[in-house]
Amino acid sequence: MRVYLKERRTETPDVISFTFDLRGQPFAYKPGQYVYYELDELAFPDERGKRRHFSLSSSPTEEGQVMFTTKMRGSGFKETLRHAPIGYELTMETPRGSFVVPEGDARRHVFIAGGIGITPYRSILRHAADSGAPVDAFLFYFNRSASDIAFRAELEQWAAQMPAFRLVHVLSGPEAGWSGEIGRLDEALLRKYLPDLAGSLFWISGPPPMVKTYMELLAQIGVPEDSLRRDSFTGY
Repeated sequence: MRVYLKERRTETPDVISFTFDLRGQPFAYKPGQYVYYELDELAFPDERGKRRHFSLSSSPTEEGQVMFTTKMRGSGFKETLRHAPIGYELTMETPRGSFVVPEGDARRHVFIAGGIGITPYRSILRHAADSGAPVDAFLFYFNRSASDIAFRAELEQWAAQMPAFRLVHVLSGPEAGWSGEIGRLDEALLRKYLPDLAGSLFWISGPPPMVKTYMELLAQIGVPEDSLRRDSFTGY
């Protein structure tokens, strides 16, 4: 499918959202899925080529468009999109992935995001907020500093709007005056907000080292393997 660059939006100093116009073409996907994009040509060199996959940060309720959000790391693929004119065409493939909330699942969902790993949760939560679909969710969002928090205003709005959604920001290197949580995920932090972990479904999304570390932590504190979901952002 051919899609067209509609908007670039700066989320943090090094994170940009790219929105694409579908121009009336149907495109069905589930919140939390990802797609592959392919450029016709690269405007900047990229040893990995002109095809990449990204989690969709948009929700199916945002009709007529799709969006992905990425950390800018100087790759030729991303720099081509950063400098492309509005209306720029590229190819988008069909949606893939199973990092989606099972329909009708009434369990409490504990979302754990590191940095750009927030993108599938933005899709899931935007869909819940727009559709009114019930979601019992708790989001721990880990970043280095407050300026690195992507979608902060939206997330805090949804936390205020949806009674069953709770948001906790955790920073490793906060600016002066930060009064929230500091550090990394550990059992003490989890149990501070979730004394009873039984019956919850845990989701971890972020850079591979973080995902691996937190998967091991949850296993060590007794979370069964069938209650763990992961989404590793390799090569982002």
